[in-house]
Amino acid sequence: MGQPQKLTDGIKQETRFQRLTRLAAPRKWTFVLSGIFSILSSVLSLAPYVLISILIAMATNDALPFNLRHDRMVDLAFLFAILVILRYALFFVSLILSHMAAFDILYRTRSDICAHLGRLSMGFFGLRRSGQIKKIFSEDVDELELFLAHHIPDLVAAVVQPIAVVICLFIFDWRLALVALIPLPLAFILQSRAFGRDKGTGYMLEYHDTLEAMNGSIIEYIRGMPVVKIFNQTTESFAALKSAALAYEDCSTRISKIMAPTWAMFVVTTTSGLFFILPFGLWFYSQGTLAFPTLTLFLMLGSAYMAPVFKLAMFGGQLRQLLEGLKRVDAIFQEPPLKEPQDPKKGQGFEIKFNDVSFKYGTKPLLQKVTFTLPEGGVYALVGPSGAGKSTVAKLISRMWDVNEGSITIGGVDIRDMSTPHLMETVSIVFQETFLFSDTVRENIRMNQTGATDEQVLKAAEAAQCMDFLDRMPRGLDTVIGEGGEVHLSGGERQRLSLARVYLKNSPIIILDEATVYNDAESESRIQKAFSSLMAGKTVIVIAHRLSTVTDVDAILVMDKGALTQRGRHDDLSAADGLYKTLWTAHEAALGWKL
Repeated sequence: MGQPQKLTDGIKQETRFQRLTRLAAPRKWTFVLSGIFSILSSVLSLAPYVLISILIAMATNDALPFNLRHDRMVDLAFLFAILVILRYALFFVSLILSHMAAFDILYRTRSDICAHLGRLSMGFFGLRRSGQIKKIFSEDVDELELFLAHHIPDLVAAVVQPIAVVICLFIFDWRLALVALIPLPLAFILQSRAFGRDKGTGYMLEYHDTLEAMNGSIIEYIRGMPVVKIFNQTTESFAALKSAALAYEDCSTRISKIMAPTWAMFVVTTTSGLFFILPFGLWFYSQGTLAFPTLTLFLMLGSAYMAPVFKLAMFGGQLRQLLEGLKRVDAIFQEPPLKEPQDPKKGQGFEIKFNDVSFKYGTKPLLQKVTFTLPEGGVYALVGPSGAGKSTVAKLISRMWDVNEGSITIGGVDIRDMSTPHLMETVSIVFQETFLFSDTVRENIRMNQTGATDEQVLKAAEAAQCMDFLDRMPRGLDTVIGEGGEVHLSGGERQRLSLARVYLKNSPIIILDEATVYNDAESESRIQKAFSSLMAGKTVIVIAHRLSTVTDVDAILVMDKGALTQRGRHDDLSAADGLYKTLWTAHEAALGWKL
């Protein structure tokens, strides 16, 4: 059997509507069945109106249509009751089928997005607000569910039902049927004016842009809430959020005002069937050329067929919004992932080399011609002012970005020639900002080490000095932590858990990015013990602003403005003129400072 088709295949070669159609292709037959049941339900929806017309004919002693006999009316009423029940049953089955298919496709879409995001460089996330990605992942994908689960059955019904009604009307009286069709061309003209292709597309683009901006500002505001509280700021003082919200309000209001007049006329037209049917119907009835039951049938059905047309118009606007959201989903898929080597290689050992490495973040150069070698098994420190390029070096080693010039090798092999899984097994990073999943302590420590036993997890926690707070947890390893968890962990405790993750992973190269930044004196002593267990036999790179924590490392690399300016041991660097001596002097002065 061949490989299943991915949602990302063929995006650039097709229109957005074709893309939407292909998106539903994996569950095509489910949607076909849903459409068939929707068609049957739409046809059966006419049964009550025809029955009422027949009953009126019986009550007024008019001739019954189709040569029906009066003594069979009870049986006929019973039959139509069954048909009404069957109509709703078919409609229910149609919705069940479309929802089953839609939720499956939503799962596949979100899974594909997650998988693709995991293959992108960190630059993609740095250039976008988290609110933008959240909107695409959540709201834009949810729009697919609305279309697939509801609009496909509704669209089929909206097309079939008017056709069935018009055929029924022509069967009973072709003259009045033509009169009933008068609002139809007017409605299409008005819809075209209200939702012209270029006009609608432009509106949807602006709407999505302002909505994304507001989402991003809301998330930033929530994340910055501690600062807002501390400095007694209000929502009004947060200019970015206020500006984004006002821009969204202005966009929504302006679009509504522009479309409101034409849309109002369209709504009036689609509900004005009786305006044409009633005078002509009464005239035909007064002339004796139209039976009263037939007139009643037209009065009931003459406007009813326009209700699905109204749904079609709503569907057109919602489709434009959906297609604009799908365009943004596809924009993620079109982002090129980090290239995987055709013939992956593994290095001999774990020596790290930077060979004339230059790197730009957008247009801003962060590293310029950086060259150094870190022998296997040593402990090294990266120091320098903020923005000097220390964290960039760490992220490039783990290939969160690809270098623009030069190369980085581990064990003599360019990291671009290594498979991503192998590189991730080789390098572990303890970030300054530690993220915990809303899950148990066990799963937060284990991460992808799914085969680790509880004994191994506890050993890692003990090595990372986590037992002092783990013993206090109500359910031990089964305690849920992270956002909304059972317990709240301090910054230092969170970092020690991240050290436990790294200990359990047991990678030969470890990068510590300001790993002691959240710790007080007592916690720092525990962290130092954890480091001793963690670093044994590893190649370790420590990024630190607190220089006293790296005085005993094998070598210190001093970064400044994206360049490597000095390298050596602490005693030699602190005695020689240069940036390190300046930093060390400032560090000593800071240690002696008191209020």
